[in-house]
Amino acid sequence: MTVSMTRRRQSVITAAFLFAATSVAATAPVSATDAPLPESTIATGLGFDTCTAPSVAALDAWWGTSPYTTVNIYFGGINRGCRQPNLTPSWVQAVSGMGWGLLPTYMGHQPSCILGTKEHRFTEADATAVGTANAQDAIAQARHLGLLPGSALYADVEHYDRRDTSCVTAVRRYVSAWTTTLHDAGYLAGVYVHQDSGLRDLSAVYDSPDYARPDAVWMARWDGNPALTGWPTAPDSQWANHQRAKQYLGDHDETHGGVTLTIDSDSLDAPVATVADR
Repeated sequence: MTVSMTRRRQSVITAAFLFAATSVAATAPVSATDAPLPESTIATGLGFDTCTAPSVAALDAWWGTSPYTTVNIYFGGINRGCRQPNLTPSWVQAVSGMGWGLLPTYMGHQPSCILGTKEHRFTEADATAVGTANAQDAIAQARHLGLLPGSALYADVEHYDRRDTSCVTAVRRYVSAWTTTLHDAGYLAGVYVHQDSGLRDLSAVYDSPDYARPDAVWMARWDGNPALTGWPTAPDSQWANHQRAKQYLGDHDETHGGVTLTIDSDSLDAPVATVADR
């Protein structure tokens, strides 16, 4: 496998990232470092996300003039909120060639108790089936864009009402199905979650044999602090091996290289996309 890392800054490095290829029927907890995957890409440092993937020209202007070296891409999902006119295989090649790390995010079905207005949702009864179907679609979309096996694909699970215990179970089942399905295809499974709902509920079953554990967590907590440790709802011992990202600042405008974008700011020490040279 040829990986497009030769042009990247050292904030995005190649590593042998490991994951647990377990199923929900496993008889004992399996660590997220038990079984090897193809060579994966770890991003460290600062990144940003926007609803619509920026143009190649905008990212060219930001590269080297901004503090960021990773950019999020909303690459699929029935609840994806913005059109993506720029997001094509050639765009992926171009921005990866500049040096940008890519953080692939899939906005699929959301919990039935979501604190928001997303129409397409899952319940305790269908969470496993929906998580599987969402992951299968994510794999197809990732392959189309040229994101290789070993890439981490992140399910966006928005903030929800934890008082609904059935909904908590649904989230765990959805993420577990997402994880096992991606693993079967050779991809890493990430999840974007709020610190007070998804992160808390996944942390509580971190060692459970009943749920497949995602390989990485990307936590939303808009406190302006980019730290990847000291999180209040998951101990530092969990997702501790290049497995954490944090969205630490919400919507705001920044201008670099003469180009202004509306972004959220992120810090990362986590797996991202692996893109082949062409």
